[in-house]
Amino acid sequence: MISVILRGIFCAALFVVASAVGAQELDPRTYSNIPIGVNFLAVGYAYNQGNLLLDPALPIEDAEAAIHVAFARYLRSFSLFGLPSKVNITLPWTSGHWEGTVEGEFGSRDVTGFGDTRIGIATIFSGAPALRKSEFRSFTQRTVFGASLDVIVPTGRYDPSKLVNLGSNRWVFNPEIGFSRTFKKWILEAALAAGIYGDNDDFFGGSTLQQDDFYAVKAYLTRTFRPGFWVSFAAGYGLGGTTTVDGIIRNTDQSNVRVGITCSYAIKPNQGLVLNLSSGATFRAGPDFDTIAVAYQYSWGG
Repeated sequence: MISVILRGIFCAALFVVASAVGAQELDPRTYSNIPIGVNFLAVGYAYNQGNLLLDPALPIEDAEAAIHVAFARYLRSFSLFGLPSKVNITLPWTSGHWEGTVEGEFGSRDVTGFGDTRIGIATIFSGAPALRKSEFRSFTQRTVFGASLDVIVPTGRYDPSKLVNLGSNRWVFNPEIGFSRTFKKWILEAALAAGIYGDNDDFFGGSTLQQDDFYAVKAYLTRTFRPGFWVSFAAGYGLGGTTTVDGIIRNTDQSNVRVGITCSYAIKPNQGLVLNLSSGATFRAGPDFDTIAVAYQYSWGG
């Protein structure tokens, strides 16, 4: 069963940059069914490097960042009106170094603290029943459809007098719909997602930041080698997210692609490790950075 329940840990490793990546995060096996009543606790570390700003409206040129993220994530599976569902909460602790050019002058900032909290829920509404662990052994997943919603809560460290912050000082909603189809040892997945942004009414210098919706399409191909050991290849393309500061539209319409590979390995029936590597390319405005992340997960209950 650990081969199913280890999906998605690495997503939390990218959490501190969620506002920048928007709905484009790559999270394989989101809609894999798991037994209800199971608890999961994951801890991990991620290193991000590249052109990475939490708000694309920032007037920083040639931005470069090196960001260390330690995170904890709790997840619980349950039945929602008879449908298999999961709810999770993620807390990141971040230490980062940013540098770039502002109005012709070079500057840098080092900052450490909590990032924004994330709360998420995912539900399979077709193709998989809500099962207890004792019933789950006889279940074989084929084609499923589901939906998820992540909410980024503005609890992170934020100073409006600084250009770079760990918190975004705004609410962000990331709805998604997706499907998963299993072919023996292969799993094919696809999803459509959006990033919906609240206003930051205390942006740099006391301005108001608004951002248009961001849209993304994602695809995954996963190969299972044995129970508890799988590798997933992922790609996503996103566009939109133009920003406006005090009513003035900025040249920040995004168009970018991200690719990644994730490896999940069970070390015990209720424990496992996940390694993720991902990279991005920007065609217009938007983040362009590389990530390596590792996480350990422990499960109980059910």
